[in-house]
Amino acid sequence: MSDKELRSYILRIAGHQQQQQKLQAVATRGSHLGAGLYPTKADDPAVSIQTSKTYHEFACDCTDVALIYGNYYDFDQLTPNKITDKASIEYPIGNTTRTEVFGPNGSREMAIEPGGLVESTGTGIRGKKGDGLYVYTGVSVPDGGKFPRGQVAYSNRGEGMKNGDVVDSGATDTHGQFVHHPVAIVGRPKEPTPAVLIVGDSIAGGAQDNPQDRGFIPLALGKDIPWIRVAKGNESSYGFAGTACRFRMRLAKYCTHSVIHYGTNDFLNKSLAQFQADLIALLQLLSDYGLKNYVCTIPPRTVSKTDMSPVNPAFATGGDVMKANEWLLSNPRPDLIAGVFDTAKVLRNPERPAEWDLAVLGSDGIHPGPVGHGRMSAVIEREKSKFKM
Repeated sequence: MSDKELRSYILRIAGHQQQQQKLQAVATRGSHLGAGLYPTKADDPAVSIQTSKTYHEFACDCTDVALIYGNYYDFDQLTPNKITDKASIEYPIGNTTRTEVFGPNGSREMAIEPGGLVESTGTGIRGKKGDGLYVYTGVSVPDGGKFPRGQVAYSNRGEGMKNGDVVDSGATDTHGQFVHHPVAIVGRPKEPTPAVLIVGDSIAGGAQDNPQDRGFIPLALGKDIPWIRVAKGNESSYGFAGTACRFRMRLAKYCTHSVIHYGTNDFLNKSLAQFQADLIALLQLLSDYGLKNYVCTIPPRTVSKTDMSPVNPAFATGGDVMKANEWLLSNPRPDLIAGVFDTAKVLRNPERPAEWDLAVLGSDGIHPGPVGHGRMSAVIEREKSKFKM
């Protein structure tokens, strides 16, 4: 072996050892608490403790599995009160004894102040790539208190919720509701593994997919790449900045790459030059956290599903949105952009590109439906090998 080959080998081994020492996302469906607070209305029943059961999948072989919980919501707003989380993990699925999760101070009850983020201690679970797991999360609040919610618990995934404590034993009895859950599932991969931070708007959040919290990016990543999603409906690239992302950005340290989908909200009131400046600022932020960034192109936006008129001149043929996509595809900042996924191309009517291909459209002129999410997913899946360590 030559000196050059030996140095290369030593660097690879050192990089592998460093990777093994770092906690990172190791599973799917770590997601932002972007569905507001409960109670939402004055006449909602008061709840002192509620347990959710959420489904996740390991996307790598890993050890030291831990859960991350947060006490903030929507555009990184403060919950008005402290919450206390208690958790357990059912793994393998069907195991009648759940693994208890302990907080950093050794307590089962993890008290989280408004704006707080808590990382549990390692559970001792060794995850196997492709395996499913259930996380039971019990959130309790003081009298008159509220708690943040995110994903919907769907019965077809075996998920659910119950007003009461069934964290360590017992069953949930309700489904189809927004619930409180981990914002990330982390651990130590046995082999170097990418982990993706999903940043963006409601389309990145999976709106109008089936199920609606899946979305084209998780569909593309499948069981091969762990992810954490911090996307929020109605958000724009200039909105993900400052105090509006102060809590979500703390999850970037558990990831190696990002996939970004913005633009449809930006061009409701911003010029091309403003969008370019805002996106560059966002890319710089993510790069400062050590992420390799991939950007998606911007889809059409029409008045409605039946009226294919552009919602404003920016979305017309030759307008600022198409110019922005050309700019993105030229990769103007290779120091900040590792690649561009042309996900918008597969959504457009090829004969009238300012319009949607009707086969891909959801229920309005803003969001793709399941077919559209599937097409967008295929664009990323074809290039999934780009997410390398």
